[in-house]
Amino acid sequence: MFRFVLVLACCQAALAQGYGTPSPKFSSKNSARYQDNQYNQYSGEYSGAQYPSGQYPANRNQSYFGARFQNTALLASKFSHLTRTWRAGSNPKPPAGYRSGVNMADLERTKLPLGIMADVEDLDLPDTFDAREKWPECPSLREIRDQGCCGSCWAVSAASAMTDRWCVRSKGKEQFIFGSLDLLSCCHSCGQGCRGGTLGPAWQFWVEKGLSSGGPLNSRQGCHPYPIGECRIPGEDEDTPKCSNKCRSGYNVTDVWQDRHYGRVAYSLPNDERKIMEEIFINGPVQAAFHTYLDLHAYKSGIYRHVWGPLSGGHAVKLLGWGVENGVKYWLVANSWGREWGENGFFKMVRGENHCGIEENIHAGLPNFHRQGEAAKYFAAGYGYN
Repeated sequence: MFRFVLVLACCQAALAQGYGTPSPKFSSKNSARYQDNQYNQYSGEYSGAQYPSGQYPANRNQSYFGARFQNTALLASKFSHLTRTWRAGSNPKPPAGYRSGVNMADLERTKLPLGIMADVEDLDLPDTFDAREKWPECPSLREIRDQGCCGSCWAVSAASAMTDRWCVRSKGKEQFIFGSLDLLSCCHSCGQGCRGGTLGPAWQFWVEKGLSSGGPLNSRQGCHPYPIGECRIPGEDEDTPKCSNKCRSGYNVTDVWQDRHYGRVAYSLPNDERKIMEEIFINGPVQAAFHTYLDLHAYKSGIYRHVWGPLSGGHAVKLLGWGVENGVKYWLVANSWGREWGENGFFKMVRGENHCGIEENIHAGLPNFHRQGEAAKYFAAGYGYN
């Protein structure tokens, strides 16, 4: 029997006080300043061109750099001469059509207390692990979501990991599909909706407020289906949908509070390869955030390692396993760019090097099977969402 330990002795209620309202330090200025430093550091090193502060458009993200390439095949041709552990090629959307959405400059400030598994020193971890194979009774592990034209990866990948963990911890008896719309529209402390968010507050929101059901892009699934479509204008995010306390017409309940399911505890993980592996092996997939560069948009197969192009933003994904291929260790990752991108929506990323910061920005949580729909009294009393 494994024990779970919160390293920092902070109660969840105390944490919630810190996330009740957005910090005045949040945001666009922090992100812009951070991107300035990152562009100067990486663009010259990897693409052979500098973009000094003030010499590129104010909207310095994947929209600007991605718009230079009409398709990912053209993008891939720019670094075809470089030695890689992965194959680049043509994906169906133009580079600017693949959105990210993590406010990397705010990750550290919003990180939750560390949570680690205890009594696992003798746990024999396999060289290769795939959560889809260990828990075949959980179909959500094989699903790939598509965030569409919205910087909502932080919400989409969080809801996906929560869905997996709900099933895994119930041994397949519970198949609730968490939607990402509550996080995107109602969790104001999470960030700026389709303009980006962070991980810790999203998991804390699950514990404090719960999430209603939802489904993939272009579906009518759940209380709150995902309403974002594909990009009509590449590089332009849709507006963040308004927060709603009612389920869609025709759903089996009317009030969103009746549909909400909750987390019991939320936490971050240390920048420790083995600890991350232990967590995935025992409790299921985790959410990770990392710095994305333009070359990722052209990924087709193999083990991704950044080789070319400027920073295109921060991105959140789901880690569900690991392995070794041709002597290179990797994480097995579920993306939120649809099935037609990469390896049917999945990809591999180099493991054990904190590549692009992926191992220092991990969050997870455990479900609460004994709490459902009880928050109606808070709404009736006039309390809103954080």
